[in-house]
Amino acid sequence: SKAIAMNTLFWIFWINNFLSVKTQDRNFRIKLDEFSVRYKDSGLIEHVDFRISKLDNRSYVNGEMKLYGDVPDIDMRTTMDFWKVNNSKKFKLYNVRLDACRFLKTFHRNSLFNIYVKSFKKHTNADLICPLKKNFSYTLTNWHMDEKDLPPFIPYGSFRTVSEYFSLSRLGVRIVTQGKVYPFPTK
Repeated sequence: SKAIAMNTLFWIFWINNFLSVKTQDRNFRIKLDEFSVRYKDSGLIEHVDFRISKLDNRSYVNGEMKLYGDVPDIDMRTTMDFWKVNNSKKFKLYNVRLDACRFLKTFHRNSLFNIYVKSFKKHTNADLICPLKKNFSYTLTNWHMDEKDLPPFIPYGSFRTVSEYFSLSRLGVRIVTQGKVYPFPTK
């Protein structure tokens, strides 16, 4: 019974510690300098408009996209480079090509992908599942990377992602995101 009590006490402390790390204020912020969307297949996309706004030391992305027709399949090629402050050497965090339809509905071994998908889904007006629907205005409202979703220790530096989305083997959209992880005082 002492062993059970100690085991229970251990798990209570562990869960409490985990939750406090998960919810503590982070000493960094993520600032987006660029979120550009270029569509390459004018027969696929009717309208695209995304903008960055800044409020209270945070960058937000708002915008919408409307398609001419249903999109049954989406392949994605995405890369992310990161470089630390005062160091121009870039580190490739990932460079993958995958089925974006499966990507949006699957748990990923790469925790960066899980954080991204979770964050993105919180700020869209629709469940992003294939096929994407024609004449529907897919909107992104006040999207940002919530620092509390990230690990507590992230190095300061700059990042750049390039994501290309293909349908029927044709490049439809290229999204470039560039920004910084910078120190931010906690209270």
